[in-house]
Amino acid sequence: MALSVQRSALLLAMIVLGGCDQANVFAPAASSSPPNSNPAITQTGTMTVRKSIEQLRSDQAALSNGIATQQAQFNATRGQLAGDARTYSGLVSGITARLQAGTTPGNPDLVNQWNAAQGKLDAVTIGVGSLNSLASQVTTQASVAGYLLENVRATYRVGGAVDEDHRNLRAIEAETRRSMQQIDRLIVDLNAEIARENTFLGRERSNLAALSYNVNVGRLGAPPGASPAGQPGTVAPPTRRPVPLQ
Repeated sequence: MALSVQRSALLLAMIVLGGCDQANVFAPAASSSPPNSNPAITQTGTMTVRKSIEQLRSDQAALSNGIATQQAQFNATRGQLAGDARTYSGLVSGITARLQAGTTPGNPDLVNQWNAAQGKLDAVTIGVGSLNSLASQVTTQASVAGYLLENVRATYRVGGAVDEDHRNLRAIEAETRRSMQQIDRLIVDLNAEIARENTFLGRERSNLAALSYNVNVGRLGAPPGASPAGQPGTVAPPTRRPVPLQ
């Protein structure tokens, strides 16, 4: 009886061990090397595009801020020039009215007004210089905008981008084009204002030179060397101008 039990136990152990081996047959074989995949490859490409977009967005913001600053400078300078021109015209009109009524040669009041008018004309000259400098800066901005647009287009071709990346690039491209339009308008306005002020300066320098002669003699009249028409804009500069009072 004991021998039969031992044989049965031995047979059961063999069946159990055999089942374990049978199960191992269907188990997947363990790989000795890691799987051939690198999830960071696509992510690296996407991050490269995103970093480029962040830089492009920063550059575009700087461009927009620069244009806004230059537009404000132009408006302020143009306003100052208009104010100086109005003051100058008022001074010249006052001097002319006094001379039409007749006054003493070299009237100190008119000498002071003439010198004030000359100061305003000098201020206009300085303002035109500021506009020329600003025009150069705006031209540089145009180059920056063109370079930025080229970088945006180049970023479209970088691999690893997603749809959102391209939407962001399109937004930056559209904003850059708007900036370029603003630059073009500002350049046109600057050139027109510079030309207008230069015309004003050329005319009024001649007029103020003729008015200097009139103040010295105390009356209106064509100075020596004037054209037959006697227009102030065609007279030769006088040899003597009002001298500021001490």
